[in-house]
Amino acid sequence: MQVLDTCPGDLILKYLDKNGQYRFYPFSKFYETTDNPQKIGSVNKFLVSLLSDQSEKRNVGYKNTRQIGATAEVNNDQLEKLKDIYTSPRVYLYVGSGNDAKTDWLEVEITAAPAIVKRRKANSGYIAININLPENYSITML
Repeated sequence: MQVLDTCPGDLILKYLDKNGQYRFYPFSKFYETTDNPQKIGSVNKFLVSLLSDQSEKRNVGYKNTRQIGATAEVNNDQLEKLKDIYTSPRVYLYVGSGNDAKTDWLEVEITAAPAIVKRRKANSGYIAININLPENYSITML
């Protein structure tokens, strides 16, 4: 039985815990994706005609940094296990098609979203993380 058969969800993370074992967790299907495009630079362009040319500079291209904000409602036991995701040396995001090959997992960087919330009286909590995709995963226009 594969792990992906028991982890339904659109956003599945795989990470090393403090014991050196891989853990899998499916986050909520409601997540936020933000893009941060930045201009690589511009070069001077030779003007041929003052009437038809629009600018003396031409853009070299853009690079994009993509970040995914994921959330999960978890119980106290899961909350203790998910705390390892912040200190894990390896965190992977599932981007494959279903066969669970090595190429189906993308190594990502995790940063903390506002906080881990542990409710006092209820037996549940809330975790929010930001997943930073690597630069080579996004398109760079040159």
